[in-house]
Amino acid sequence: MPKKQLTTPKKEPKFHLLIFSILILAIVGISTIYLANFTGIQDRISSLFYTPPADIAALEDKIDFTDSATYTFRATHPSLEGRDQFNESCRSHNADISVLGCYTGGRIYIYDIKSSELAGITESTAAHEFLHAAWDRLSESEKSTVSQYLNQVYAEHRDELSEDLSNYDDADQFDELHSRIGTQIADLPEYLERYYASYFKDQDKIVAYYNNYIKPFNEIKSQMESLKEELDTLKSQIDADTNDYYSRSQVLSSAIDEFNACANQAGCFASVSEFNNRRAELTDEQNEVEELYNSISAKVDSYNQKVEAYNDNILRTEQLQDVINSNARVNQKLEN
Repeated sequence: MPKKQLTTPKKEPKFHLLIFSILILAIVGISTIYLANFTGIQDRISSLFYTPPADIAALEDKIDFTDSATYTFRATHPSLEGRDQFNESCRSHNADISVLGCYTGGRIYIYDIKSSELAGITESTAAHEFLHAAWDRLSESEKSTVSQYLNQVYAEHRDELSEDLSNYDDADQFDELHSRIGTQIADLPEYLERYYASYFKDQDKIVAYYNNYIKPFNEIKSQMESLKEELDTLKSQIDADTNDYYSRSQVLSSAIDEFNACANQAGCFASVSEFNNRRAELTDEQNEVEELYNSISAKVDSYNQKVEAYNDNILRTEQLQDVINSNARVNQKLEN
C-alpha cells in the first residue's frame, strides 16, 4: 500500500491580524484625539445654546478672540451685570475688596463698570476671567508645562505681581498668574507668546486695555509718592529752620537788650563809630532772622498746599475705588 504523502498545512494569512491590529490602533488613536478635544467639543456644543447679547458681542469684538477661544468664552455664558446682580453671582459682599469679575460654576460674570476714565476695564476683566476658564480646561500635563514659563515671568515681574498674588491660596497661584500675566505683561517668552496667541489674536491689545484702565491709579500713586517725598523733605527743612530761628532769635534778643542797656550808659561805647557798627550788625542780624521767619512761613504754606493735594489724591483714589467696588457704600460714577 503506497504511503500517503503528508501535506503541509496552509499558513493562516497574517493580513487579517495585521488589519485587526491597525484597526485597534486606529480606534485608540481616535479615542485619544477625541479625549484631547472633548472639552473643545463640549464648548462648541454649549456655545450653540448661547446667543451673546449686544454688550457681550461688543466685548468679543474688542477682545478679538481666536475662533476656539470664542467657543470657550461663549460656553461660559458670560454675563455683564449691574451691582446687585453681580454681587449675588460672584458672592461679592466684602466692602474692602473690589471684585471686577469672577469665573464660578463654569460661568463668567463681569461687573458692568461705566466710566470713560477707566476705559478698558471691562475688556481687561473679561479677558482675565476667560483665562481662568481656559486654565480650567488644561490637562495637568499642560498646566505643568505652562506653569514653568509663568514662574519665569513672575520672577521677572515680582514687584508688580506679588502683592495681588498674596491674596490667593497656594493651590490657586498659577491659575491666577495665568490670568494676570496673560492680560498684564506684554513682553513674554516665545512659548507664552504662542500659547496666548491661541486665545487672543493680539495679546498686546489685551495688555493695553489693562494699562489704560490702571493708568489713573498709577498716576495718583506716583503723585502721592512724589508728594510724600516732598512733604518729608519740607518738614525736615521747616523743623531745622524753626530750631535755627528760635536759637538766633534768643541770641539776637539778648544782644539787643545788651546794646540798649549799653547805649543808656555813658562811655559804654568807646566811640560813635563803634556804636554805629554794633547797631548795624544787630540790624543785619535782625533782617536775616526776619527773612528766615518769612522763609519758614513760605515753606509752611507750601507744606499745607502739598498736604491738601495729597489728601485730594486720597479722595480721588477712594472715588475710583468706589467706581470699581460693587460693595461701595456710595457707589459714585465718574463723569463721562
